[in-house]
Amino acid sequence: MNALSRSLLIIGIGAAVALLVGFAEGYSQFVIASVAFVSISVLAVSTLAGLTGIWSMGHMAFVAFGAYLSAQLALRGWPVEVAIPLAMIGAGSVGFLLGLSAGRFSVLYFGLLTMALSLAASEIIGHWTEVTGGDEGIAVTPAISLMLGRELDLGDAVVLCVLLATLAFLLTEIIARGPIGRRWLAIKSQRTAATAIGLKPQLDNASAFGFSAAIASLSGIGIAFSIGYLDPVGFDLNMGVKLIVATVVGGAGSLLGALLGAAFIVVVPEMARNVPAFSEFVFGIATVLTLLFLRQGIVPSIGAALKRRSKTRKPETPSDQALDSRAIAQVVGTLLPPATETLEARDLAVEFGGVKALQGVGLTLPPGRSVGLIGPNGAGKTTFLNVLSGFYQATSAEAVRLGPVDLTILKPSDRIGIGFGRTFQHAELFGDLTLRETFAVAALQGAARRRAHGLPNMTAAEVAERIIAGLNLGAVADMKPGELPFGIQKVADVGRVLATGVSVVALDEPFAGLDAGERAAIRTILQGMRAAGVSILIIDHAVQEVMGISDRVVVFEFGRLLAEGLPDEIRNHPEVLRAYFGEDAVDARKVMTA
Repeated sequence: MNALSRSLLIIGIGAAVALLVGFAEGYSQFVIASVAFVSISVLAVSTLAGLTGIWSMGHMAFVAFGAYLSAQLALRGWPVEVAIPLAMIGAGSVGFLLGLSAGRFSVLYFGLLTMALSLAASEIIGHWTEVTGGDEGIAVTPAISLMLGRELDLGDAVVLCVLLATLAFLLTEIIARGPIGRRWLAIKSQRTAATAIGLKPQLDNASAFGFSAAIASLSGIGIAFSIGYLDPVGFDLNMGVKLIVATVVGGAGSLLGALLGAAFIVVVPEMARNVPAFSEFVFGIATVLTLLFLRQGIVPSIGAALKRRSKTRKPETPSDQALDSRAIAQVVGTLLPPATETLEARDLAVEFGGVKALQGVGLTLPPGRSVGLIGPNGAGKTTFLNVLSGFYQATSAEAVRLGPVDLTILKPSDRIGIGFGRTFQHAELFGDLTLRETFAVAALQGAARRRAHGLPNMTAAEVAERIIAGLNLGAVADMKPGELPFGIQKVADVGRVLATGVSVVALDEPFAGLDAGERAAIRTILQGMRAAGVSILIIDHAVQEVMGISDRVVVFEFGRLLAEGLPDEIRNHPEVLRAYFGEDAVDARKVMTA
């Protein structure tokens, strides 16, 4: 348990003890209970938005689920300690099933789907009179507590709300700051890159939605026993919108922001009871001002400002002098098993509508060798890589396989498991994670392959440290990609694929956009990978860099195979010279051989 978890536990228990000894009574108890159970609802919405980018207007349906379930269980004499896990399991299961559709819709359409959930829940509450009392509502029977050995009175119910809030914040903090939360953030930041390292966005989105729904159900339990009466108006779409307001104002994904947002939407209406529509006006103005001037929300914006003021050190850039290919080969040897299978694509074609992006192309990458793929812009190089990665489907192909495995039948996220990994032209790092966290997320995906091939048994944190030290990233390991120069991002992109335990690595323009020193660093890293027995496919416009590292070179032009051979053969190939320099290829040969 880290310092924040301990603090949450101490504060929550301390507040509960204070309430038990009577430090708050009457109206104060009502306000405390309201802030507590509303903060749980806001936390559920805020966590989902902050960790996955999914915004839900339907979470009051899960709050209602917890409220009415606990009320019915209390009516039948079930203790509150049983109602809590049952509500979380039930709401979480429904949330998981709904969350499976999250990846199929845009943010807007999924928001509309959750709004429909809220409206459907309101209809069910209004018409299922045997359980909910319909539009008239129902009185809640006081619950029995096994711990107290008696029925909960009002004071006990307020304490219950505080303890439920403490539980919700503790669970959320543990998930958000652990491997699961980092995985959700990775998918939120770069869905394609996350899939390429073996993550499964659809399942992770569903898990996040299910967790959020389970947390929201705790709010319903607090409402049921602290208010003692359930009215369908308290669970309508209007309240769901207020949760969005609280999340925006406090800051999505912030624990303190959730508490601040909850206090905002509870206290403002209480202070303006005698002023019609005043609270709605304040909510609207606060939301607009926050979006205009504090787009991350109050708490994250203040935190970011304080962090910027405290920064004094400029990021260091790895240099070719600091990197040694032999040392990198040793590091790679502890992380990636040597390649033993051939990567092969034959007679591959891809069409988009009537456009033929690739026409009968292919290449062979033997185990432990390096092959370069070059060609002018529009040649189809990235399309070819996307077919190998599974993000594009081949229109036809004689074979696309790694060893005996047919790649065309695998999902993109499954390619890591058979040893195929890739980098990206623009790095595509996870913007919400530091480099250390990024490597740790990827390392968890590569753990099975490392164990299967008898590599040193290391934790994800140890793998991350090995990569950070080997690639000279110690000075920037705890920074996020947006704080780093592009050259370091490209190095980190290679580091991420090293963490996945693959044996075949395809690199999409690893030298693009780099200066001479940065190119030298990438070159050294690739030389170390090659020396460790890793198969490398290099796709780039930097012809000389590709020639210097590759055992063979393949050239595409307009989606067709133009030439294939040894680097020296390609340097002097007349069709390659024409493709790069046009029909008037005077001095072109000198350029290619310089």
